[in-house]
Amino acid sequence: MVTRGLLMRLGCEVTVVSSGRECLQAISQPGQLFQVLLLDVCMPEMDGYEVAIRIQEKFARHERPLLVALTANTDRATRERCLSLGMDRVILKPISLEKMRVVLTELLDAPPR
Repeated sequence: MVTRGLLMRLGCEVTVVSSGRECLQAISQPGQLFQVLLLDVCMPEMDGYEVAIRIQEKFARHERPLLVALTANTDRATRERCLSLGMDRVILKPISLEKMRVVLTELLDAPPR
């Protein structure tokens, strides 16, 4: 809910799901276009790693939403795993409004993949 509040303060349209399975269902709905997915690495039922893998299988790189891992785990192995699975960025929790703004600006202003 904290992340949702930050995103709303930045003027983002936000959809919140409670599990990895719900995330995959949401992005699979016809007509739904998501630019960025914030994936908690420790989601119930299916973690953020598995969601990232399934998204990579389902969508071509230029067709999929940007994938951002959210984690409180500061070890290097977690970051490397996220990036090796094709996630576009890793954000450490807790996150500030300014950090969220910077990350989203960098991602959305980057040249197309």
